[in-house]
Amino acid sequence: MGDELKVERRGPVLVVTIDRQERMNSLSPEVHEGLLATWTSLHDDQSVRAIVITGAGDRAFCTGMDLKAAAERGGAQRKVSDDVHEQMRVTPLNCDVWLPTIVAVNGVCTGAGFHFLADADVVVAASTATFLDGHVSVGQVSAIEPITLLPRIGLGNALRLAVLGRPGRIDAQDALRISLVDEIVEPEKLLERAVTLAEYAATGSPAAVEASKRAIRGALERPLGEAMQHGWELLLAHWKHPDSIEGPKAFAEKREPRWT
Repeated sequence: MGDELKVERRGPVLVVTIDRQERMNSLSPEVHEGLLATWTSLHDDQSVRAIVITGAGDRAFCTGMDLKAAAERGGAQRKVSDDVHEQMRVTPLNCDVWLPTIVAVNGVCTGAGFHFLADADVVVAASTATFLDGHVSVGQVSAIEPITLLPRIGLGNALRLAVLGRPGRIDAQDALRISLVDEIVEPEKLLERAVTLAEYAATGSPAAVEASKRAIRGALERPLGEAMQHGWELLLAHWKHPDSIEGPKAFAEKREPRWT
């Protein structure tokens, strides 16, 4: 996958690490391409049941666009699309991968790093992690990241991060308070905890997990009544799936289920 993106298997869990420590784990074109290739490959790999995303080292999780590279090139670091969804294909969810996704924030998170948090199922942060939206501080518009974070942190917190810029940096405790992260652990236990959570998630029926995530995520785009109906339709459809029979059968027989 290259030196800037490490991909490691731990049983059913895929651990993906952004490794550009000299550039604070910012996103180079190579990292973008590597992430896209990694997520796309999972469509044909049923052995992966959960994902962990983290950054290398202890300084940064992900700091978004490589500003130094952008400055050297006189602007955007790579060709951009008018389609916002094409620009956001750094996360599994935006590549139509519905596997359980745990994000382990090991240091500074800013800019496009927030995409990983917005699309995560669980976010675990090191106690030393910090979070900021520095777009306006470097003359850029803070739009996409705060919008995607709205379901997690709400309007007031999204606006505060966006308009305060770099001086608005918050620590892990404040991130937990506003629901930007779900757990805080000591740095040396971060990856272990993230992998453990991923292993828990990997024990569930992949089909049931996907349908559950589609129902919950889909509710963000629908009025309440329509969201409930959409969820009900997904539930009814899953009753026809073999896993809906295998689960209760395995429970009654006191054995581990064999998911299809």
